[in-house]
Amino acid sequence: MSTINFAAREINCKIVYYGPGMSGKTTNLKHVFGKIPGHLRGEMVSLATEDERTLFFDFLPLDLGSVQGFKTRFHLYTVPGQVFYNASRKLILRGVDGIVFVADSAPNRLRANAESMRNLRENLVEHGLDVRQIPMILQVNKRDLPDALPLAMIRAVVDPKNELMIIEAAAHEGRGVFETLKSVSKLVLERLSQPT
Repeated sequence: MSTINFAAREINCKIVYYGPGMSGKTTNLKHVFGKIPGHLRGEMVSLATEDERTLFFDFLPLDLGSVQGFKTRFHLYTVPGQVFYNASRKLILRGVDGIVFVADSAPNRLRANAESMRNLRENLVEHGLDVRQIPMILQVNKRDLPDALPLAMIRAVVDPKNELMIIEAAAHEGRGVFETLKSVSKLVLERLSQPT
């Protein structure tokens, strides 16, 4: 749920990058952080563990225009991919305005993609949110792998009802990263602009 700071005339929106471990969530944020001019972004906070690069979240405020005279500020977070960090995942989803689900194209990660999407849906329900009402983009990452699974196969397990916009990416090269961010940001702003 976006928050409005009337004194600063600022709307703060929260976008969460969700997906299985090592799918490219942190890589997306690091690429964005590296390309955005310093005066438009805040600090990135990253916590690492032995088993995974991101334990808790990465934080990046980003200015992307205004809505009805209010400056918009996007806060980007990643969730830990491993299931035993589910309490952290739930906490990070609190107040979410938009989601980027980062699916892994590697053949041995198909089940992990399906499990992560199921987990996302369950966690949203616990917050009283309907997955169909949250602006969400499906980013299919690692498309540069020689044995990358077909998009249709990944969509069949992650988004069988064909409800999500899909963007192909190779986040470590920066391909598809900003397209994904712009698309989810646009969906969030469209939702904010709708009368309540």
